[in-house]
Amino acid sequence: MKSALTLSFLALLTLSGCETYRITGYQPSPATTAAILASRPVPVAVMPFSASKPGLASITCRAAGPVTVAPHFAGYIENAFIIELRKAGAYDPTSPIKISGKLEEIDFSTSITTTTWMLSLTVSDANQKSFTVQSTQQFEGSLFAPVACSMARDYFIPAVQKLVREVLLDPRFKQMTKPVRDLLTQAPDLSGSEVR
Repeated sequence: MKSALTLSFLALLTLSGCETYRITGYQPSPATTAAILASRPVPVAVMPFSASKPGLASITCRAAGPVTVAPHFAGYIENAFIIELRKAGAYDPTSPIKISGKLEEIDFSTSITTTTWMLSLTVSDANQKSFTVQSTQQFEGSLFAPVACSMARDYFIPAVQKLVREVLLDPRFKQMTKPVRDLLTQAPDLSGSEVR
């Protein structure tokens, strides 16, 4: 009986190793939209994102198979910024304020009790000003690899939503847009100036 159970368990592990856990398209977060609107940001343009591991599009999950994304993690997060900013009316591809990002680190861990996504993103502007946000978010876990890896896949979008929100609401991000905002609000009114 024990031998049969052992063989069944090994067979389950073997079958689960063939699975690919594909992350679905990004969905905007209502909480992020509301937070962006409340901060009244200047519209920005989003330039291509890079990564410390260029082209990284999958992370192995236990022995169950890879968690994958298209086109790659950096591109996915870049698109997430565009989607969130556009949803809040704060995206303008022609804006003089241009931001880009570098995905410094991305990984996850799974355990019996928790699934944890860890993301680190450096945001830069055209003037070479930059700052880094490290975002970690924990969710429930599972003993069984196929279930845990499905959770890692499903929880990636909420983890990215949190990262985007933390970046856009960071005082350093607001500082990147401040010079242009000041120029727009503090420009002298020349309409009544005397012509000499």
